Amino acid sequence: MATKSKKSKLYRLRYKGVAVVLFFTFAVSIFFCGIVGVNISRNWSWNVINADTVYDTEEFREAFSRTLDRAVQADIYYQNEDRVSKGAAVDRNDLLNSFKRYYGIIDGIITANTEINAAYDGLILHGEIPASLQRNLEEYQNLVESRLPAYYKMYIQRQLDEYKNCIRYLEGFRNFLYYVEDENGNVVGGNATKGEISQEARTLVLSSGFSSDHLGENPYYFDTYENPVLEKSNFKFYGAIRDPLLPGDEFYDLWQGFGFAKKSIPILSCVSAVSLLGMLLSVIYLVRVTGQTERHGKIQLGIVDRLYNEVHFLLVALFGCIAGFTAHTLVDTIRQGAVLFWNYVFATILGVLYLVTAAILLNYLLSVARQLKNKSFFRNTWISVSIRRMSELFTGSTFRGWMVIVMLCYALGNCVIMGAMVMAPYYGYAELAVLAGVGLVCFNGLCMYWFVRALRSLKEIMISVKESAKGNFSYQLDLNRISPSFLNFAEDVANIQEGFKNAVDDAMKGERMKAELITNVSHDLKTPLTSIISYVELLKHEDLKNERARGFIAVLYEKSYRLKHLIEDLIEASKASSGNLTVAKMRVDYKQLTLQAMGELEDKTNAAGLTFKLSCDEPVFIDADGGHMWRILENLLSNVIKYAMHNSRIYVDIFKMDGYGVLVMKNISATPIDFDETRLTERFVRGDASRTTEGSGLGLSITQSLAEIQGGTFGIQVDGDLFKAIVSIPLWEEDEEEENEVDTL
Repeated sequence: MATKSKKSKLYRLRYKGVAVVLFFTFAVSIFFCGIVGVNISRNWSWNVINADTVYDTEEFREAFSRTLDRAVQADIYYQNEDRVSKGAAVDRNDLLNSFKRYYGIIDGIITANTEINAAYDGLILHGEIPASLQRNLEEYQNLVESRLPAYYKMYIQRQLDEYKNCIRYLEGFRNFLYYVEDENGNVVGGNATKGEISQEARTLVLSSGFSSDHLGENPYYFDTYENPVLEKSNFKFYGAIRDPLLPGDEFYDLWQGFGFAKKSIPILSCVSAVSLLGMLLSVIYLVRVTGQTERHGKIQLGIVDRLYNEVHFLLVALFGCIAGFTAHTLVDTIRQGAVLFWNYVFATILGVLYLVTAAILLNYLLSVARQLKNKSFFRNTWISVSIRRMSELFTGSTFRGWMVIVMLCYALGNCVIMGAMVMAPYYGYAELAVLAGVGLVCFNGLCMYWFVRALRSLKEIMISVKESAKGNFSYQLDLNRISPSFLNFAEDVANIQEGFKNAVDDAMKGERMKAELITNVSHDLKTPLTSIISYVELLKHEDLKNERARGFIAVLYEKSYRLKHLIEDLIEASKASSGNLTVAKMRVDYKQLTLQAMGELEDKTNAAGLTFKLSCDEPVFIDADGGHMWRILENLLSNVIKYAMHNSRIYVDIFKMDGYGVLVMKNISATPIDFDETRLTERFVRGDASRTTEGSGLGLSITQSLAEIQGGTFGIQVDGDLFKAIVSIPLWEEDEEEENEVDTL
C-alpha cells in the first residue's frame, strides 16, 4: 500500500511542475554556457585547451605575424620618412598598375607600343599605332600628361601615411622587440638592440625567409613564413617577445584572454554536460507521467493532441528551421558585433527564441508520448484518418458510398461510350459510332430518369421530416413512391416517426390518466373534507370550557383549510398542465391588475414588514385572461410574503419588450437558495426545505402553466439570495381591439 502511494505521488501535478521548472532551468544554464562560449570563440578557437602557454596558440601566432608584417613594411620596405617622401620607396610597376586600375585603363596595342617616361609626365612611342586607334592614343597621352604627375604625388602621400600608421602601430607594443640590419651589419631600424633581443628566451631570426624560431614549444606557423619584401632584400630581422609579458599591449590582452578561456572551457563543458543530462532526465520523467494523474490511470489528452501528427511535426519542423536560421544569424552578429549594447539585445532575442523553441519541442515530445500511451498515435495521423474515411465511404450500403460508386460508374460509362464513338470511325466502323451515339443518349437519359426519381424521393422524405418537426405525426410516408436508392433511408425515417408518435401517444395517455386520477382523488377527498370543516365550524361555536380542547379545534380548523387549499391547488395544477382550462383573453391593464393584487394582500404584506416599489413608466396592456392573471399575481405575491426577508423591499417592474408585457418581481430570500432554480417550478418543490412555512409547493408550477396557456412565459433567476420572477405575456394589439368592437356592434 505504501509502495503504491509512493508511486502515485510521482504523478502529482506538483512534481510535474517541478520537472518542467528543472527542464527550463537546465535549458537556461545551457544557453548561458553557449553565450559565454560564443564570446570566447570571437577571439579563441577551441584548440586553445590543448595549448600549454599563450605562445603556443594560433591566435598568438596570427597577432605576432601581423606585428611582424608591419615591422618589415616600416623598417625594410619604407626604412624612413625621408626616403618615402623622396619617392625612393615607389615601385614603378606597382605605381603604373595602380594608376591604370584607378582610371580604368586596359592593356592593349597602345600600352604595348608605348612607355611612360621616368618623370611620369609623358609617353615614349616604340612602335606603330594603327590609324583607327590614333584618337585613343591621344586620349591616353592626354591622361598620362595631365593626371599621372598628380597621381604620383598622391601615391607617395599614401605611402607616407601608411609608413606613419605602421610606426604608430609598432609604438603601441611593449612586448614586441625587433632589430633590423643590412647585409653589412649596419642598423636599419628597430625598437631594441641585438643584445636585448638575445637575452629573451622567445626569439625569431629571419633572413631572406626562415632562419630560426624559438617563439613557442610547438611551432607550426613561422616555418613557412613568407614576405616578398624580406625575400627581395638582404636584410636580417631579429624579433623577440617578452616572457613574462608586460601589461599595455595586444599580447598582454591575449595572455589574459588565454587564461580566461583556458579555465572557462572545461567548466562550460562540464556545466553543459550536467545540464544536458538534467534536461534528458526531466524529459524522461515527464514522458513517463504525462497525461496521467495516477499509476495505470486513464490517459488524458490535451488540446494540442487533436492536431494531426504530420501537421504537428511539420509546424514544429517549420518553426525549428526558422528558429535555427534566426539563431545562426544572431550568433554571427554577436560574434562580429563591436557594440556591446546590441550584443545584449541580440543575446536577449536569442534567449527568448531558444526558450520558445525548447517549450515547443517539449510540448511536441509530450504530445507524442501521450498518444503512444493512449495507443492513438497512428490513428491520429492524416494518412490513417484518410484511409479510415475512404474505407467508411465504401463499406456497406451507406448513402455516401453508393453516391460515390454511382458517380464513378456514370463517369466511366460515359468515357467508354464516348471513347467507342470517337475511335470507331478511325478504325472504319462508322455504324458502331452511330450505335455508340444512340447508346450515349439512352444511357444519359436513363441516368437522368434515375436522378430525377431520386430527387423526388428525397423531396418526399424531407416533407415527411418537416411534418414531424411541426408535430404532425399522422403524416404517413408512402414507401411505394420512394426510389430504391433512398428506400433504406425512408424506412428509417418512417420508423423514427412511428416511434415518436407512439411516445407522444403514451405521454398524452399518461398525462390524461394522471389528471383524471388527481381529479378523482381530489373530488373523493373534498366531500368528507367539507363535512369535517362544517363540524369544526360547529365545534368552534360551542361553549367549551376546556382550553386544550379549544386549542385542538383551532389546529384542526387551520389544517383542514390548508388541506382544502392543497386539494384545490392540485385540481388547478392538473387542469393547467393538461390544458383543460379555458382561456378568455381580453384587454388587461397590467399595472392596475398588479396594484389590485397588492391591495388584496396588503394585510399579510404589512404583517411581514414588506414594502412594494412598483415601477411602470408607460401603460402596458396585455392580451390575457383576467382570472388566470389574477391567480398568477396572487401566487407570486404569496410566494414573496412567505419567503422574502422580513422588513425588506419588493421591487416590481412592468415594461414592454419584443411584443410582450413583462413583469419582473425581485426580492431577497430569507433563507439561502441552495438548489437549482429550475427545480422551483416543479410540483411540490418549496423554497423552504424544512417546510416550516405554509404552502403546497404548487404555486410556481401553476403560475408557469397559466402563463404558457396564455401564450406567455414564466422564468426564475437566482443570484445568491436575490430571487427574481419574470412573467411575459403578449401585448394587446390595437387592431385586435378594433375587430372586437366591430364584432360587438
